[in-house]
Amino acid sequence: MADVYAAGAATARQGTTTAELAYRAARDALADAGLDPGSVPAVFVGSGGSGPQPSADAVAVRLGLRRLGFRGETRIEHVSPSAGEAFHRGCQAVELDIYDSVLCVGAGPAGDAWPPPPLLRSRADAARRYMSASGATPQHLAQVSAKNLRVPARQVLDSDLLDRPLTRLMVAPSLSGAAAVVLSRHAGPVRVRTSLLVDEESRGHAARLGYESAGMGPEDLDCAEVDDVTAAAELAAYEDLQLAPAGQGPELIDTGFTALGGVTPVNTSGGLLALGELPGASGLAQIAHVVRQLRGDAERQVERARVGLAQSGGEDAPVALTILSAQ
Repeated sequence: MADVYAAGAATARQGTTTAELAYRAARDALADAGLDPGSVPAVFVGSGGSGPQPSADAVAVRLGLRRLGFRGETRIEHVSPSAGEAFHRGCQAVELDIYDSVLCVGAGPAGDAWPPPPLLRSRADAARRYMSASGATPQHLAQVSAKNLRVPARQVLDSDLLDRPLTRLMVAPSLSGAAAVVLSRHAGPVRVRTSLLVDEESRGHAARLGYESAGMGPEDLDCAEVDDVTAAAELAAYEDLQLAPAGQGPELIDTGFTALGGVTPVNTSGGLLALGELPGASGLAQIAHVVRQLRGDAERQVERARVGLAQSGGEDAPVALTILSAQ
């Protein structure tokens, strides 16, 4: 099977429509890869929906890609319910030599500013369970948000209480955006060491499989982008991804282990807490940020970053986990 490389990556945060966002992200990712749109035979869309009735977001992505010459009669298109799954399917297609290169893209508009009450309640319940198991305090949650948002922890604690213990700045908002990654079998600066889609909610299981597949361990990671739908979810991810033993996630935030300049910086992009939650694009945006770190051109660069991990999904969706390395 062929090795897979991330040849280009881009994100888009400014655009009047979902189609415009998709166009900008795809255009910039292709330019980053040095490829003409006509040379890419397949597109993997991660904007929700599947089958004969794709979601409105997927339709909008198609409209945006038409500006680049992508049309159904000239391209093979695959629609997945999440950005992480679209990336995984794209990797499989290149790895199996089905295509030399593919474009993975997702986009979506902002929905309600905050999760609907049932989902917010579920996430608050999960935060309380984690705090009970680990001894984490509201201060620990505030420190995570302060790291990602680059604001004082006091400001996080003083923001509106949404559902105990979660204040407004401890919860990822819904924001519009798009992301795209070009995958290729031709050698490039960033290699995909493993891409997994685990059909269960266990990040821990996905991490074990991912490290085994990549021939690496958590000690090899130089940076990570994880699914921080809440500040508590990031703390739990430290343990699931084996950055800390069970119950010791709070110690990592106390010691600066996961801060920029720490041992393994996590969510240097700002994570979902800063960039917003967008199922159709967030997983690809995480990978794009890791690619930039490994190339050495990230906005908040991790010194000498060689190996990075991206994790998205969970809750009631499959967990997508990707490990990449600089060549």
